[in-house]
Amino acid sequence: MITRGAFAGRETAIQILGSLIFILAAWRWADWKHWERYHTTILYKISMSLLYDVLTYNYPLWVFSDFFVPTHTINALIVTFIAFTCTVLLFLSHYPSSIGKQVLYIAFWVLFNCGIELSYHLMGLFHYDNGWNFGWSIAFNCMMFPMLILHHKKPLIAYVLSIPIIIILLLIFDVPLDRMK
Repeated sequence: MITRGAFAGRETAIQILGSLIFILAAWRWADWKHWERYHTTILYKISMSLLYDVLTYNYPLWVFSDFFVPTHTINALIVTFIAFTCTVLLFLSHYPSSIGKQVLYIAFWVLFNCGIELSYHLMGLFHYDNGWNFGWSIAFNCMMFPMLILHHKKPLIAYVLSIPIIIILLLIFDVPLDRMK
């Protein structure tokens, strides 16, 4: 494993480069002509990310390193509003119509997201806490991308299913809600 100190001087450049790659990929390959089609699902992803940040503020399961911004909160907002927005826009823009291609497409995005996370983790830019680990991230991504499609097609069902998913995760990881402000 690469230690955090090995990348201390390059963390800012890596995060900026990562954000720029997401922005450029979305600019180049996303369906900007029809962005309104994806807007509500982008907001769903943003709201779920912000809900995670609020519920686990004092008990995080995973954390992006704070390297070029002064606080974790600002860093989380940058990731949420840039990387996650671009990801949803790219993901939905090219979602195939046939079932076989859909399975492969979702698998690609799960592997892609997991690859990015693992590389950031190995560089010390992403940390696991309170029982969360890379295996949980794989499972989470396997659930998240189908939930994005479900929300895109049937938003009310996605919101209803999100409630028990959130409760189950809070229970599994024993998130102490009494520590919230």
